[in-house]
Amino acid sequence: MRKHLHLLLLCTVLFITAELRAQGCSDAGVCTAGPIGELPSLLDSAGTAEEPRHYARLTFSYAVGERSTTIFQVVPELGIGFTDRWGAQLRLPYMSISGDLGSNSGLGDAVMTTSYAFIKKDKQRLDAMIGLKAYTTDAAEGERINEMSVRTLPMVYQRSLGTTDLLLGVNYRHGRWSGALAWQHVLTDKNANQFDHINYAATDAEARAYEETLFLRRADDLVVRLQYAHRFGKLTVQPGLLAIQHLGVDTRLDAGNVNWITQSLPRVDIEGSDGLTLNLTADARYKLSDTWALEASFGSPLVTREDRPDGLTRALVANMGLRFAF
Repeated sequence: MRKHLHLLLLCTVLFITAELRAQGCSDAGVCTAGPIGELPSLLDSAGTAEEPRHYARLTFSYAVGERSTTIFQVVPELGIGFTDRWGAQLRLPYMSISGDLGSNSGLGDAVMTTSYAFIKKDKQRLDAMIGLKAYTTDAAEGERINEMSVRTLPMVYQRSLGTTDLLLGVNYRHGRWSGALAWQHVLTDKNANQFDHINYAATDAEARAYEETLFLRRADDLVVRLQYAHRFGKLTVQPGLLAIQHLGVDTRLDAGNVNWITQSLPRVDIEGSDGLTLNLTADARYKLSDTWALEASFGSPLVTREDRPDGLTRALVANMGLRFAF
């Protein structure tokens, strides 16, 4: 009977995940990097019991972005423990995006991290993480108009943010409570996105509904997480709050105001692109065996920034994954 109840709880979480409608931002990289927000393997023993050092995870994600754009991702992830305290993690998604302006598919931005457990005691653990999010494209992919030119698609269609970012974070767990602080800092910006309304006819309402992002420059993010984990037999559920503070305004070039003296375009602020996004989150893991587990997660925004030009806005997100520990 209890087993059936646990399966019912997991199915409920998966149903909520699949049906959730949110106008918040998706993860730019650091929110779930390395140990940040990770469900504990052994909830009531954060370090004294023997646990597998390595894991492999495969996550399937379906999302609906701006103007009903669909984003499907297959995300393999590998974690290797060099010792019982030090490890490394790698995540490389494959993305397929389609909408009313076209389609795009291929590898997304890679996230590479290494983490170290400075404190590893019974029901207490402190992990520090450093890593990189590496761009796979310059975010300038688009639809070919003719043999000579390609018209760039908006950012929501892009597989990459076009930046290489430094990821720093700490994750502290005490008993069932955990908290995390993380920072995502742009190191190099190669975003060459050239989506601008000037490239579309005034009557093309579909194209002009997307945000102009001509050579977008994205600001840093500061992330704070607070979570509480509870176990129901083989099922572990971890609700929480995720705050993402965009530390500055994003900018773009303004193609409508050419400086004819210098033959250059001015860079303008995207008003409302800075500020706070606060999300209600939940993660779930159902233990199938000593090595296999089924996972699900979702996030729903309580507070959002006025403008999110990086294409990470999602109207619907559904995630489900399988984890193997070894």
